[in-house]
Amino acid sequence: MNSWSPVDYLFYLSFVFFAFGISLFFKKGLIATKFLGIQFIGLAYQLYAGYFIQPSRIYDYPHFFRTVSPFFYLLGPLGYLFQHYLLYPERKFRLIYLLHFLPFALHVIEYIPFYMLPAELKLEEVKHVFQQNTFYNSQSIYGWISMRDHLFVKTIYYLAYIFWTLYELYKFYKTTSQSFLRKNSLIVYWLSGDMVMKFVVIILHCFNLVFAKKKHLELTWMDYVFVLEYITMMLFMLFNPKLLQGPTLRGLVFQHSAGFNEKESIKTTKQVKAHQKSSRDKNVLFTLNRYFETEQLFLRPEITLAEVSRYLKIKPRIIRMALQMELELSFSDYVNTWRIQYAEEQCRENPKWKNYKLEVIAMESGFGTRQSFNSAVKKIKGVSPGKYFENIMQQPKK
Repeated sequence: MNSWSPVDYLFYLSFVFFAFGISLFFKKGLIATKFLGIQFIGLAYQLYAGYFIQPSRIYDYPHFFRTVSPFFYLLGPLGYLFQHYLLYPERKFRLIYLLHFLPFALHVIEYIPFYMLPAELKLEEVKHVFQQNTFYNSQSIYGWISMRDHLFVKTIYYLAYIFWTLYELYKFYKTTSQSFLRKNSLIVYWLSGDMVMKFVVIILHCFNLVFAKKKHLELTWMDYVFVLEYITMMLFMLFNPKLLQGPTLRGLVFQHSAGFNEKESIKTTKQVKAHQKSSRDKNVLFTLNRYFETEQLFLRPEITLAEVSRYLKIKPRIIRMALQMELELSFSDYVNTWRIQYAEEQCRENPKWKNYKLEVIAMESGFGTRQSFNSAVKKIKGVSPGKYFENIMQQPKK
């Protein structure tokens, strides 16, 4: 009885990845899950086809030859879009984003003539490749550019997306408060760990590219680490299904710091009751909160309801109604609540803010003037800014 090789295990793993990818793609909720599902489906096909293009089987299954190549152009875009819509689920998918997949489409079109060839002619190409002992020969008569050129293009393309994804993740960390990151530490560790594994894969790939030019017919450490990345991701999600819900809102508007009076507590009860009456208002408020949380629009003094309405594609009247029914707040009071909460967090967590004068706190929190800052704090908190923030700065860091 022949013992199983790693390729055999990967072949059966492809069915697991395919089933998991399908479940993610049709999962209701975030658009991010669809991009992740496509990643797993694509990887499933790569493992499945990889089983048949091994030297011991390729002569019996020549139709699988070269079919895996275009999928490598999907790795970078799908990884980026998954993270992008996981961190910013309120953003809409636009048709222009399909340009991310243009290299994949062009590579498929490039090889359609080869895919349409009869098995006999494909076998000639297979024999030609095996004579050179590499899939990335530079003398193939098929395609617009050689497979070796494609290899370098794919490497640069994937590396560019890794750095783009890393930059967006870094920007998200920098523009999000520490308390929010602590509350979502699991998703932070997940995305950070996955980014580390991506860098390991690309480093191993570059090593093979430079030092193993004649060994592309066999599985390498890069292939195993690449598969391990997705196995880890799958297990992590199976044990932590809430990860695919995206970052959890802090609910700044619903939080009440020390110093809130009884009247505000009664107001909160009214908000909860109103919240239960209208699912539409609830969804609008959730979208609005996510947008303000991730984009931190409240730091811009000139932010307007019309601008928010255009971005979210929700009519201003509906936004005003949701704020009134759910929170009993006007749009300006809603924005100012975020600003005050932001100032509170910075004064607790950022030592530099403890030395700021109230004028600086006002400007750094998005208030255009000291007068608007004073009025907002007095209206929302019921006390003067000086007294309120003196109390905040004396509180221990959470």
